Amino acid sequence: MATDLRLAYADIDEELFDVDQIPMTSRDVRSVGEMLFDVDYLARQLLMDVGGDDAGTLLRSWPTMVAAAEDLWASLPGRRPGVDERDRPITSLSAQAATIESSLSGRRAWPGQGPTNPRVDQMTQTLLNAAALVRRYGAEIPHEQTESHRDLEAARTRIMHGLYLTAHAVNVALHDNGRDRVTDARESGRRVQLAQHHSPYAVAPTGVWVDRMSACENTARSYLTDRFPHALVGEAIRPVDDPGRLAQALANWDIQSHRALARDLAPANILLITRTQGLIAGASMVLVDAAATAGVLEPSERLVPAIAEAGRSWSNLASRWGDLAPPGARLEEPLARAAAEVRAAYRQITHDTTTLATPEVIATRPGLPQATVATLRAIEAGSELAHVVAEKADTPNLTGPARALSRRAHNDVESGLASPPAEGDIVWVSPADILAKRMVPLPPPVAETLRAASDATIEATSTASAVATLHQRETASAGSMPDRNRDRMPEDRPVELGRSALGPRR
Repeated sequence: MATDLRLAYADIDEELFDVDQIPMTSRDVRSVGEMLFDVDYLARQLLMDVGGDDAGTLLRSWPTMVAAAEDLWASLPGRRPGVDERDRPITSLSAQAATIESSLSGRRAWPGQGPTNPRVDQMTQTLLNAAALVRRYGAEIPHEQTESHRDLEAARTRIMHGLYLTAHAVNVALHDNGRDRVTDARESGRRVQLAQHHSPYAVAPTGVWVDRMSACENTARSYLTDRFPHALVGEAIRPVDDPGRLAQALANWDIQSHRALARDLAPANILLITRTQGLIAGASMVLVDAAATAGVLEPSERLVPAIAEAGRSWSNLASRWGDLAPPGARLEEPLARAAAEVRAAYRQITHDTTTLATPEVIATRPGLPQATVATLRAIEAGSELAHVVAEKADTPNLTGPARALSRRAHNDVESGLASPPAEGDIVWVSPADILAKRMVPLPPPVAETLRAASDATIEATSTASAVATLHQRETASAGSMPDRNRDRMPEDRPVELGRSALGPRR
């Protein structure tokens, strides 16, 4: 399963994951199924980004996430009285997490008391929101029916898979933390004592936690073994019943991203913005292909390559802003919520259960014309957003974590992306700053390549914007695209009072 899966979820009106079962609020209009899939998505992103500096915050956040998952698991309808064998893994995992929480609260040694990890906290809150929805509407679900039973089993599998990925991410962070400690000790000439352990970097502070988190990871894996792909086949799906959802989600995303960029310079927010723009580009390629198959959009040899290059530029820029985000940095809640809705809205159109739908299948979906217009408008608007993000790269006194900037500076010089120093090898960040985990100014190579990546993104998005605009005009003149004045997008219509602008409509 790819890391950027976007899933269409819910099929039967009486099902747990029916989008009509969502309370009409302006805070979060996703179904339970979409929330569970987003936990899976966020856990995969975490696993790709995790580093040694994240180990302490991840470890502190783990018990709370497990508690939220157990709460959601217990709220699912259809549980048999007494001890249910299928509940034993989550019960065992909860007990293991509880002992970890107890040990953390009673220890003065590493990692001790401190901040939690915002990304795990986001997953925890999503699980809690899903549990609240289930408790509100779960009694209405005919869980004795085969379809509902399979859907509920898929939900349990999703919950456990999110925990498994997160536990693995914590273990990776612990391993990297030990490696960093060994590297720092050797570079400073200090002796380091390695624990008797299967990990080559299990130093005393982290070795015990590697053992305990490995036990949690193995518990989750035991539930998923020979179950994950088969259980997800039973997930309920339903056709798109709100063709304007993607347009509304993208309009709200544009507003929230500009507000976040206008308020303050937060690398964590810029990281989310650039990543989401890359996701929009990838999803746009899928929709353009399907629209051409359906005859909604004229085929073009320039459009998809231009969007693909814009997506690559956004992704490269995201990796560089990720180096500037300090561990434990918090995201703005409206921005994170808007990004989650964009992911869910795309998944509803582009995916079948766990896999990307074929262009022929997507071409039959009733919301494709509106989605195509909305996604091409987002590509057009991406050029302006790239200019705003580039301005942030020119902000004086930018800082970032010492270790990440040191690695990036040396890698950029060695790869030829940055100008080599005139006087030979240079230590761009002092070992003392790395050891103390300080925030330091950007080394010249990092500042140079950040600006270059920003300029490349402006160029790529400007090209994609121009091609998208031209292609829409050509297609509209040929009569394939819907007339904008006749079929106005939802963001062009007044929103009814008492209803969410992002809520599903009948």
